[in-house]
Amino acid sequence: MNIFLPAKHLDRATSIVRYAANSQFSPHTHYGGEEIFVLDGVFEDENGTYPKGTWIRSPHSSVHNPFSREGCLIYVKVGHLPS
Repeated sequence: MNIFLPAKHLDRATSIVRYAANSQFSPHTHYGGEEIFVLDGVFEDENGTYPKGTWIRSPHSSVHNPFSREGCLIYVKVGHLPS
């Protein structure tokens, strides 16, 4: 999995992140929000399962615990939404 610093360390970040099968990321808060577009595979968190083509928009100060059972490739943009 490619890892980027949480938004509290960077004002804004845009990344392509690949989750290997059965991997997870620690629970974290997104200051400035987060948008995810699933490019391949299935991305998951405690709120749902998101297959290829899904767009997820999480507001400022949202918290989640992301993972992927089958693996996925996602486009992630953090820290750009209004507080």
